[in-house]
Amino acid sequence: MTKFNFDDLIKSLYGSLIDPDGFKPFLSKLIEQCNFRSGALIMANMETRDVNIIWMEGLELENLQLFMERLDRKDPLIEKLVKAAPGSLIIAGDATREDARINEPEFYHDWICELDIHYAAGAVLTIEDGWVSQMVFQRRHDQGMFLPDEMDMLKQLIPHMQHAMHLHHIKVDQDKQRLLSQLLFDQIQQPVILLDNANNVCHCNQKANAFLSKSMPLKIINRKLQSIKTNKNTEIDLAINACRTNKSTQTVHIKTKDNHVLALTFAPLVKENNSIEDGIAIFIYNSEQAPNLDLQILHDLFNLSDKEGKVCCELVNGRSPAEIADLHYLSYETVRTYIKRIMKKTQTSRQNELVAKLMSSPAFYPITSPSKV
Repeated sequence: MTKFNFDDLIKSLYGSLIDPDGFKPFLSKLIEQCNFRSGALIMANMETRDVNIIWMEGLELENLQLFMERLDRKDPLIEKLVKAAPGSLIIAGDATREDARINEPEFYHDWICELDIHYAAGAVLTIEDGWVSQMVFQRRHDQGMFLPDEMDMLKQLIPHMQHAMHLHHIKVDQDKQRLLSQLLFDQIQQPVILLDNANNVCHCNQKANAFLSKSMPLKIINRKLQSIKTNKNTEIDLAINACRTNKSTQTVHIKTKDNHVLALTFAPLVKENNSIEDGIAIFIYNSEQAPNLDLQILHDLFNLSDKEGKVCCELVNGRSPAEIADLHYLSYETVRTYIKRIMKKTQTSRQNELVAKLMSSPAFYPITSPSKV
């Protein structure tokens, strides 16, 4: 019989709601106490069988790349879970493994055998808008099949996980409203991701959500923006740190599998009068076509001068006031004066709000959607 402290697990589960690392510590504790190989919280689409991995522990990014690119629609456990009712616990044991060996040889060889994932258990948490929220756990061959007392414990845990996830979604929605009041990022026709002061993703606009659902290079896992090409994650981390420390714009380029190049521009959000303290906005676009603004339309819309319009163009391209000053041989104070005038004319009060308004205006050039590259 496995020894586990149910009360300790419940405490850790609900503690995830206030932990900066979210549900990751809970997954670690559950995996350790129950002798699991790995665990993850995933979202699976009932129609397309597309899979998004939200939280994970015990799996490497290389494993996720393999799974999401080739194996997600061949997983017999997910196949059963997307058809199950909320609260269900599904076990994939010897019979499931044998069935996969016969009917899904690629999944059997590359996932079960190569990664030593011989046993799996999955719990259906919620079903919403065609997406099934699931918690899945794996075991190696030497760890053995799930025992009756372990399955009983998981069944007892499911209602608590459902409740915790419900509270988590409420908290996320509340945080979004608090952090993004009066901002216009959702209207920008370009993927934009916002990071909070802990480098966690706190919001994606509609274009970013659509892009992330289709793009393999970038995913949000454990609330962090991750590149499936793991060699790029260090570069992303360095760009975020430099952006926050130096208050300067940073850019990272990532090649797609079609050899196109994505540009990720990291821009610091102005701290003054900004509820996202030390936040960062990440703009994603095809690096071959940088975003731009039509100066004549800007003039017609907001009565901006040519110099004010050029400052707007630089802001949209992610440059800070200091960088604009250096680029145009102006003093920092002059650039700040231009920005204050622009804010008055555009009826905005914060730099990030100004950028969002400019990018949602008719003056903004719609660039090639990065989801097509």
